[in-house]
Amino acid sequence: MAVMVTGGAGMLGLHVARALAEQGHNVVSYSPSGAPPCPEAVLGQYATSVTFLSGNILDLSGLLKAAEKFQVSGIVHTAALTLESQARARPHDVFSVNVGGTENVLEVARLRKMRRVIYIGSASEYGRRPDLRPIGEEEVNVEGLYAETKFLGHRLGQRYREIFGLDVLTVRISSTYGPNTRFNAFRGLAGNTLIAHLCRTAAFGERITLDSGGDHRRDWTYAADSARGIALAFAAERPRYSVYNIASGRHHTVTEVIVTMRRVEPNARISIGAGQWENDRFHEAGNLRGMLDISRARDDLGYAPRYTLDAGLREYVEWWRRIGVGHAADFSSSQ
Repeated sequence: MAVMVTGGAGMLGLHVARALAEQGHNVVSYSPSGAPPCPEAVLGQYATSVTFLSGNILDLSGLLKAAEKFQVSGIVHTAALTLESQARARPHDVFSVNVGGTENVLEVARLRKMRRVIYIGSASEYGRRPDLRPIGEEEVNVEGLYAETKFLGHRLGQRYREIFGLDVLTVRISSTYGPNTRFNAFRGLAGNTLIAHLCRTAAFGERITLDSGGDHRRDWTYAADSARGIALAFAAERPRYSVYNIASGRHHTVTEVIVTMRRVEPNARISIGAGQWENDRFHEAGNLRGMLDISRARDDLGYAPRYTLDAGLREYVEWWRRIGVGHAADFSSSQ
């Protein structure tokens, strides 16, 4: 028996594959690209427990055949096209993958009578919260196309739960950063890609200067913490809820991130101006919000973040150095 991770070649998916392998599972990664660059740099000793398959979640037949071949007993569904900017540029594609692809995953799980599906939701479903107070799982306030697709995926999962008895849990993550992040035209210097740029420049002695954005605030969460929380949700015997927030439980401005980076890497050549990023720059409705309230996951799943910002940045810088300049270009993508 195995657990399938859709989008397993992606940043979060690869870390989830490792976290599940650490629990003793055989893992099937199902992504259009097959294996990502340098997967062993994240998987380490668990690389032999992960099988990479090339496949598209829009292909229901192919997804079902893979689940049958590997006797998949559960799915962690991380595959998605992300960001509001991408949703506005490619609305049909984003809705097809994020909603239609999710329905395919749920249908395969129903047909195979799987133990559980973990659907990865997004903090964007909570919308803008200028008061910056912590946000609980029931406080959904959808704004924008991307958040709409993620919320519709969540709603589909809950309907399969209610009507077919399929055990579907939603895990909402926030600002997850870490090794295996890809750069592309839609991301720019925002979210986890900003952290990727900062860590890469520090690792290779490059310089980066940002005119503004130092006051932009998020609950940055290291990928290993996000993945471990997701794996805990998958393993839970009798979860009391169907939705859990998994995040760092802390807020940091971009300026604080850079100050921390300079402490971790004293020779880092990074500077940034003050102010908030304008929504029309990144088309990211809901950027300004408080951190996610993780008390439900702490009390019910036994989740607590293990990485401070210092530790996450330090490990991420070391990952860039480990893969080397020669492989760094592999993480730039047109997709």
